Amino acid sequence: MSGPLQTGNSMNAPHISIVDGSAGLRLLLTAFIKTRIKDAVIESIDPFSQTTRDAGISVSGQGSVVILGGMGTEAEVYDSLERMRCRALCPPLILLVSPHLMADEAAFIVAGAFAVLRKDSLSFTRLQHVLEEALGSTHHHAVENQPLPKTYYGKFSFVYDGQRQVLEIDGYRYLSHLASGQLAQVFFAEDTNTGNRAVIKVQTNSPLQNLSALTAICNRGLAIDAHHNPHFVDVFDSGLTGAFPYVVLEFLAEGDLRTRTKMPMTIVEKIRYVIALLEALSSLHRTGYAHADLKPESIFFRADHSMVLIDFNISTVFGSAVNASATGDVLGTPAYMSPEQGAGLAVTATTDIYAAGIVFVELLTGKCPFTGDTPAQTIYRHLHDEIPLLPLPLRYLQPVIDEMLAKNPEERFADAATAKAALTPYLHIPVMVTTAMTAKSTL
Repeated sequence: MSGPLQTGNSMNAPHISIVDGSAGLRLLLTAFIKTRIKDAVIESIDPFSQTTRDAGISVSGQGSVVILGGMGTEAEVYDSLERMRCRALCPPLILLVSPHLMADEAAFIVAGAFAVLRKDSLSFTRLQHVLEEALGSTHHHAVENQPLPKTYYGKFSFVYDGQRQVLEIDGYRYLSHLASGQLAQVFFAEDTNTGNRAVIKVQTNSPLQNLSALTAICNRGLAIDAHHNPHFVDVFDSGLTGAFPYVVLEFLAEGDLRTRTKMPMTIVEKIRYVIALLEALSSLHRTGYAHADLKPESIFFRADHSMVLIDFNISTVFGSAVNASATGDVLGTPAYMSPEQGAGLAVTATTDIYAAGIVFVELLTGKCPFTGDTPAQTIYRHLHDEIPLLPLPLRYLQPVIDEMLAKNPEERFADAATAKAALTPYLHIPVMVTTAMTAKSTL
């Protein structure tokens, strides 16, 4: 067996994600890799313990290689490859598969796998050689725009009202199913003419016979389109498939803010994210609409790192209440929902400022301040709990948090521009605080 792989400076340490349902296998692989690649950072992921968000398994944004197991059928392999390929500069993927799938090894490599190994007959020496090749390769650059094999494409399919819907969308080929919700089905797709990737959202809450929902969608779309801004996700196309309207949206390769919260960030970087969010909200509010579902999963980034708002499904005109769902529940995400939205009252620009404040607290502390076992409990806490105190090293930001999270909308910042102006000076305070603490420690 060859000796341990030396990768140099720990700042450039390889990140290896092991995704498999067997805790024992993950444990063995972790131990082996740590003995052969001394400075490797190992991420062990049970795929059954997490919700697969947006473009696939939620691995760290710094992953150098992904070892992907737990797939028993050809369709599962292709689906996993499609989901992982949604990531910007997808890292090399090493597949661990059942014996009967080894006959398709060449096709899996064409579809984007770096290597395919038998899971039940796994030589760790062979795995080490493959890892060394993967860590030294530029394979991820080649995979990003490589077309999938024509032998495998799924369908735009979902269950609606107890019936399986299989739809066609003119000019687009299905790649994978990204998300299901009570308002929409979201798919990853490929333009059949250009090969460019896109996200397609099929609005399942508004079939042709639901005139009130269609009216709301049309009014919202017209208002946002009239004020189109770089802070909004680009709409490439729209249309009708079966009885459902759909939109074709740009694929935002840099992922969402949720993914970035898993990476190390300085306080200054966190403040900059919130300032960029307030800029985006200022653009949106000029349309006369509140987003009403602001959260890290609705805040994305383009390749140039600019921030983009998505998910305008329940955006609501100022002065109106967010429409309740068919079950009577208030629409939105309770952990980020303002007291007035949770109570079913009219929303304004300050509704989104409150949600931005929750996002800010989560960035600063690593957790949402108001949560409960049920949506009702969470909404109750927004209505009645005290605004959380930040940890002492961050307490200088408390005045901004207090005004963003005021229970009474009239006591919050009047608009996003005002909130941004109040927060911007704090970009320089962390340096001053650190300098002062350093000086004090030397006395």
